[in-house]
Amino acid sequence: MLFSSYLPTFSAIDMRWQIEQFVFCDQQQTLQNGENSQQLEPMAVELLNFFCQNPQQIISKDLLIEQVWLGRVVSDNAISRLVTKLRKVLEDDPRKPRFIATFPKKGYKFIASVSKIESPDPVDAKLAAENELSESTDQTSAKLASSPSSESREPTATSLNTDSSNTTGRANLTIINSMTKWLALILLVTAVGWWMLPGLIDKPASLTHAQALTRDSGDEYFPSVSPDGTRVTYMASRNGRMHLMIKRLEDERIIEIEHGADMGTGPANWSKDGKMIVYLAASRQRCQYFIRRIDGLSVSEPALLHNCPAGSYGKIIFTHDNNRLIYSEAPGLDSPYSMFEIDRATHKKRRLNQPKLELGGNSQFDLHPTKNLLLISSPDKQQWEGFYKLNLDSDELELLFKQDAYICCGIWSHDGKRVILIGEHPAYQLLSYDLDGEDIEVVYSDTLRLSRPSRHPNGRDYLFVSSQSNVDFNTVKVISSDTQGANQSKTSVEKSSITSRLNSSVDDRLATYSPMTGRLAFIGLSTGQEEIWISKPNDRVPIKLSNFRDSRHYIDLKWSPNEEYLLALTLNEIHLINSVSGEYEVLKIPQSEIRWLSFKDNSSISYSIYKNGQWLVHYYDIESGIVSSADQRWKYISYTPNIEDTLWLDQNDQLYYGESVIPAPNQRLLDAVKSNRRTFNIKKFGDRWIWYDWQEGGYLWSYQQSTDTHSELIQTPVQHFDYYQQILIYGDLKLGNADIYQTRTAARP
Repeated sequence: MLFSSYLPTFSAIDMRWQIEQFVFCDQQQTLQNGENSQQLEPMAVELLNFFCQNPQQIISKDLLIEQVWLGRVVSDNAISRLVTKLRKVLEDDPRKPRFIATFPKKGYKFIASVSKIESPDPVDAKLAAENELSESTDQTSAKLASSPSSESREPTATSLNTDSSNTTGRANLTIINSMTKWLALILLVTAVGWWMLPGLIDKPASLTHAQALTRDSGDEYFPSVSPDGTRVTYMASRNGRMHLMIKRLEDERIIEIEHGADMGTGPANWSKDGKMIVYLAASRQRCQYFIRRIDGLSVSEPALLHNCPAGSYGKIIFTHDNNRLIYSEAPGLDSPYSMFEIDRATHKKRRLNQPKLELGGNSQFDLHPTKNLLLISSPDKQQWEGFYKLNLDSDELELLFKQDAYICCGIWSHDGKRVILIGEHPAYQLLSYDLDGEDIEVVYSDTLRLSRPSRHPNGRDYLFVSSQSNVDFNTVKVISSDTQGANQSKTSVEKSSITSRLNSSVDDRLATYSPMTGRLAFIGLSTGQEEIWISKPNDRVPIKLSNFRDSRHYIDLKWSPNEEYLLALTLNEIHLINSVSGEYEVLKIPQSEIRWLSFKDNSSISYSIYKNGQWLVHYYDIESGIVSSADQRWKYISYTPNIEDTLWLDQNDQLYYGESVIPAPNQRLLDAVKSNRRTFNIKKFGDRWIWYDWQEGGYLWSYQQSTDTHSELIQTPVQHFDYYQQILIYGDLKLGNADIYQTRTAARP
């Protein structure tokens, strides 16, 4: 039989199969044998589902990649390993197979007796019936609340447009705490480059004021209003986790959609008739898309729509046909996102035609108000943000325009003839462009920073997140004390007299210490734009070094060993700045994504770029402008004046240190490096290692190598820090709040 005659069908609701003595349920991800039940990993569920729907057929690895992995790049070994895992849970002997037979150079055949169990659960039957609304029961995962929580929140992320040193992608414009780290992996790709927009055309704004839709105690993101305008879904960041909320606007009542204490939920999207919502539920170990029916604030039990790879955090939306949905997923953490379509009626999935995957890929997309057209925001290799139109019916992809600007998340205008964007960093405006990227109009202006626009269903207004934040930095001494048990010690900190704490009413970021003179260099927004400031020891009044007066955005800042220069990194450029005059030059390196920047010595720098499928270290000679390559073994290198504190990361994500390249002494140090993207969030000075762990609210940790003990230092949602001898400089979120607003239309003159 030809492959085309048995294309797989995937279930959008609970599908159960009888496989010999086993009962397989794809929604519960379980394989049950009598009273014994085994939990399967998501990809094993997808593979077994495919086998069940295509038994007694030889299936090639290429077809498995196309239909199970949906075209993602995977190796033959990855397929073989998953088949081996599946055989293990089925207790199948590959030498005498009863379930999965191997045909060398051809593929696999599922040879077991298999039949579909035709008795779906009652709740799933309700979901499959388009005209039947489910009842609200105490068994649902939604919790009613008469008003938002009044508890004081833990320090969490500021607005998605807040800028911090731990930026992990174009749309990750936030100070990252534990769960907003993954929020940032959803946005990993949407911002790009950073120079100035074309000059704004002076046109009267059509929207002159806005009304708050949320005033919760935490930060709120990703608003989506129901088609009838009565309810809004949004994500709330509280207590180190993302929560999916649904609010009825008339009486302010709120329900929460939950999937267990370890799962973050959201964002959500409404069906076009307003009778269903679809959303993401994810943790570091699981990633799933669910669908529920909804009537007012009453929701059905969740039905599993799709298992995405663990570590993938994407989004999903309905098209104009409630049976067709678009979602994004990545193979895992720090991988580019691809877009797919799933059809609930036929249970089939397909990979969409889409822009070439760069940086974070294609996680950001918006459906046209009336047509089956997607607007895709996607960066190219130079990190210019491109805006593409995809026809979902013909699969035709068209580039509309590109911007070399630090911007985020394009959406269609209400008439579908223009593109709506926030302004360039730091963004205080909603802007409207024609489909050629020209004819710019100011749609709305604010005194607070804006991010994440979406359309209101009234056909006139827009929703956005508006935020204010204040990140200061502290300087403390790290002091060791007694060991408190196996591999644990109590390490205290005390305020240092070397430099004062600096305060302002805006964000101060990327504080970097100069050991020779005790100065601090940092990025400040006191002027409304990013500038470099210098603070001298015991000086409460910092000095503005630079005079950029533009919309650049830095994500890393380093002193040269002789402290003559500062090295500043954008996503696709490196700037060399004189530490006395403030004059700067852009290094002659082709624009591309750049990571893990450091001075190798006073005359050369090291950095990593993505090339031929892996990150490779390069050197740049400041005097000659000559670029050379390091040993391809190395993914990143963080040089320090003392070679024994230099850190090396190889292509297998193994961490080393020192001139002799010695393996790191502690597994937690390896985990810290793996969780980072742009810069090393780990530093070594002599016997002590300091690193940032974004989980559980975000903490700075210390490891003392001589005693093999580690200890928790300080809780902070700000990832960036610097450390020298006993001096630790870290960020402290003094004020952070993000709420959702709706514009109110005013007539044009």
